[in-house]
Formats: sequence, structure tokens, C-alpha cells
Amino acid sequence: MIDTETVPKPGERWLSSPPYLLIVHVVAVDEHAPTPLVTYALQDEGGSLLETVEHAVLDRGWWRTFQPMVRRHG
Repeated sequence: MIDTETVPKPGERWLSSPPYLLIVHVVAVDEHAPTPLVTYALQDEGGSLLETVEHAVLDRGWWRTFQPMVRRHG
């Protein structure tokens, strides 16, 4: 079951888990599909586009691989 509190939203950025530092820029989320899907742009740490991924399944692998990016002020 998907933890709906951490479902990505369009416009959000998520970080990959170590050892890599990749950034996911969420483009679209389809929560109404039989299996929720996410479309995102995968970027390196400098923000360069590596790949665009369309309709990736939101499953346990998503949450093992990515975590929400937390903005810190100050």
C-alpha cells in the first residue's frame, strides 16, 4: 500500500539515496492509474538533465531509491 503522505507532487524535487547524488524533478503523478505512476526528470547534482522517465511505477522501489528534498533556510 502506498503511503499517501509521501506521494510525490508535480514540481517537487526528490533526492536519490546514497551512494549517488541525483535529483528527481517530478513532472506529473497519476494516482488514478491502477498502479500509481510518476513522470520525472532525472538530474545530476549540478542540475544537468540525465534522463526523462515517463510513467514509472510508484512502488517500494521508489521510496527505497528516493526521498523528498527538504529545503532549509538560514
